[in-house]
Amino acid sequence: MNARQAAKAAAKKIEELEHYNKLAQEDIKDYNACIESMIAGGSPCDWCEEEAECQREAKGKGCDLWWLRYRKGNDSENTDNIDRGV
Repeated sequence: MNARQAAKAAAKKIEELEHYNKLAQEDIKDYNACIESMIAGGSPCDWCEEEAECQREAKGKGCDLWWLRYRKGNDSENTDNIDRGV
């Protein structure tokens, strides 16, 4: 591998890491918003990816299968645009 190839590979890796970092930051913001909602008396189910399909009797209290809802489209800048089914 010559210097040009190495630089190109490094640039691609940096781009991938920056993208991953952005997604991680968005997830952290969403987790914090979910926690704030729960502190205010809300349900973690509103933030769950499986909320629409959930058939558990404990609905409204959360469960051990809970996982953060994925962002849709270009919602990366505003958590108010996340489709939470609310």
